[in-house]
Amino acid sequence: MNAPSISARASAYSASILNYICRCIPGISTSLVIALILFAHDSIAFMALTLVYHVLIVAYAVRTCCGIYATWSGMLETANQAALFYTAKSTDPAYAFVKDGEGAAVAQHTESGVRNNELNFTTQIIEHDPEALIHAIFVPNYQEHLDTLRETLSMLASHDLARSSYEIYLAMESHEQDAELKAAALVSEFSPMFRYITYTIHPDDLPGEARGKSSNLAWATRTASRRFHNLGQSNVVLTVMDSDTHLLPSYFETINGHCASKGTDNFTMFVPPIVFDRNSDNISPIVRCADMYWSAAGIAGLYETSQIRTPTSIYSVTLSLARYVDFWDTGPEAIGEDLHMYLKCFFQTGGRLNTVPIYSPASHCNVEHSEITPDMSIDQRWMLSSQARFKQACRHMWGIMDSGYATRHAFALISSSRGTTGSSQCTQCDTLGEGVVSSVDINGMPSTPKTVSKSLQQLADFGPVPYGRIIILLHRLYEAHFLHVHYFIDGFACSVLPLITTIPRSSGLGHVLAIASYLRTIAFCGVMLQMLLYEQLYSTALDLRLQFVKTALSSPSSHIFSGGKSSAKSIGIVRQSLQQVDISRHGDWISFVDYILFPIAGAFYVIVPSLKAQILQFWSTEFVYEVSSKPVRSK
Repeated sequence: MNAPSISARASAYSASILNYICRCIPGISTSLVIALILFAHDSIAFMALTLVYHVLIVAYAVRTCCGIYATWSGMLETANQAALFYTAKSTDPAYAFVKDGEGAAVAQHTESGVRNNELNFTTQIIEHDPEALIHAIFVPNYQEHLDTLRETLSMLASHDLARSSYEIYLAMESHEQDAELKAAALVSEFSPMFRYITYTIHPDDLPGEARGKSSNLAWATRTASRRFHNLGQSNVVLTVMDSDTHLLPSYFETINGHCASKGTDNFTMFVPPIVFDRNSDNISPIVRCADMYWSAAGIAGLYETSQIRTPTSIYSVTLSLARYVDFWDTGPEAIGEDLHMYLKCFFQTGGRLNTVPIYSPASHCNVEHSEITPDMSIDQRWMLSSQARFKQACRHMWGIMDSGYATRHAFALISSSRGTTGSSQCTQCDTLGEGVVSSVDINGMPSTPKTVSKSLQQLADFGPVPYGRIIILLHRLYEAHFLHVHYFIDGFACSVLPLITTIPRSSGLGHVLAIASYLRTIAFCGVMLQMLLYEQLYSTALDLRLQFVKTALSSPSSHIFSGGKSSAKSIGIVRQSLQQVDISRHGDWISFVDYILFPIAGAFYVIVPSLKAQILQFWSTEFVYEVSSKPVRSK
């Protein structure tokens, strides 16, 4: 009678120990490296690891340079294609121009209408081709300034596809005071500009949830999915963006081109490069270096032949994929929401996730401290921005828990006889019919019925396990969460050992230290080349954004329906926001300072936060999520 109970408890205990070990892998590995240096620095193991670390860091520098160059070239090619598209479209007779009350040119389309949405907001919607792609754009935010959100929505509203294809979901938090009033104001201002715009309010303190972007997205995307299910729409791509992100039309147009040939009933994620080109000349140089490092790390995987392309902040997934993996996770492991969603999609599709690089830059702001004021001295502003960036770095590095998550799921995927974990991940699902599943939300409310087509089932359930892609993924995670800490500790040891002990040059350790010194020099040169290439990419991204803004203002709002009473007011808001967009060009002296501070920024914003996370995660997975402050124009 007691045997099953004892067996179940033993199994649960074993699983708990395994989960704990996987969670602590980064900290355990770093502890072993330190122990090896202290007690066996003359061993073959230390010499072998030293060579491995230095070779890997050189390979990382080379790959980053290749990724930046490929992204820069791709951005130029995408921009050229977009220019040809706009030139052709300018002769399209489907657009007739009239003048609004302010003298702005406005496109008046012949087919328009008004529809009441499910959340009691009235928004104008033009007739939509049922076969055309819908872009559901999610803007999760918490305590963001109204002007920041207005500027982000204005950039989207200025796109030609906005009125026909963009559905905006402002993902608000109930924990924020007056969140609903702020969202309602934005919906009222921008309702004539988009196909659909609404907001969702994520309830506070749901059981089993951790506060953060991922849990907010889980609520917002499930809400939107219910709407798409009720309307019978499946040709949808979900785009996740930060509250300060500026996207160019080419991002969505490139996705349209891909989906036109491949469809949306597949496991596809779209990944763009991010560039901090808005306020980098106003913040601390060390913060600018850290964000350049962060941007380059994401771009490193965006070359054409790369099999693993992890997103950074901004990405898109097909609605079919989001439903298949049961949307975003809400637990503490999902604090690194972008990478975690990638890993979830990768493993639940049996390693068959397809990532498509979109060479259209996503513009971001460098983080600033909320207490910065214009009358502060430059050293005060730099100190506060450095403190704010360190808090953000600690949040970023807390995402090393994804290494444990990936380790567990990699073992599960490899050991699975079917070669996939996708069909067995949702433990709360009930089969409704062929390929139709209904999941349960964490608060007990039924979620959107999840339609899983036969093509998706066949794609995930058949074929060998892609061992090569799994190995590459684990290597990329090692680069992101382990390598720089291990390399820093090992490199420090290689520099100190000759000072505290006698090491014959002819010995094995002497040869290894000499080779390591050469490799560090090569890696340093690689970093310098990386920074030079990044400057080219940065300038190109800035010029493309500025060119688009100038074009939108010179022949403004040709796609916006002008029949609504509030359209003139809405167009005025968009025009004002476009006229005030921030640009931040790098001068020669700024680049020179960056080259000097780059190693310091890497240590302060990568090594220290990572070590802090590795130590603390021995005891807890809980993290107090703090939103990074963005620059506000009105301040």
